[in-house]
Amino acid sequence: MTRLSFMKTWNSCRNGKILKVKKKTINLLPLLFLIVLIIAASPSMGQDQKNSIKWDELRSGEKQILAPLQEKWDKLSPEKQNRLNNGAMKWNAMSPEQQKTSKQKLQTWKQKTPDEKFKIRNQFERFHNLPETEKQSLRNAYEDFKSLSPEKQKSLLTQHSKTAG
Repeated sequence: MTRLSFMKTWNSCRNGKILKVKKKTINLLPLLFLIVLIIAASPSMGQDQKNSIKWDELRSGEKQILAPLQEKWDKLSPEKQNRLNNGAMKWNAMSPEQQKTSKQKLQTWKQKTPDEKFKIRNQFERFHNLPETEKQSLRNAYEDFKSLSPEKQKSLLTQHSKTAG
């Protein structure tokens, strides 16, 4: 199995069996972006989620990002406070270029139709349910794909769209 075979076949797991679903085009870029968003918004592994965070306990950088929520901060659940604070900390840790890229991706997401968002969420759920070996295989294949020249990427995508259609 080549690393780029994900472009021809998507493995999904249903009732414990791996099924081959052919002739389905799956755009992994929105899926990976959604994964990044979910990871960025998820709480840290070791953090105590039961304790609420007082506004005054936030660092100035996080306060600046979370300022629109200041008035209702105390009314948010501790879990939501922690998720938002973790997201703000991760945002502050990003380089300006990473922040710019994230803003562009978020803007792209906002412009998607509800149907497109549903499909992307469905793809994410399918990916999430795959065995870890399959997930890693797809990640590796995507990394290989990204390392190709733009011309080769376009060629492979064009080739795939002809065989998938």
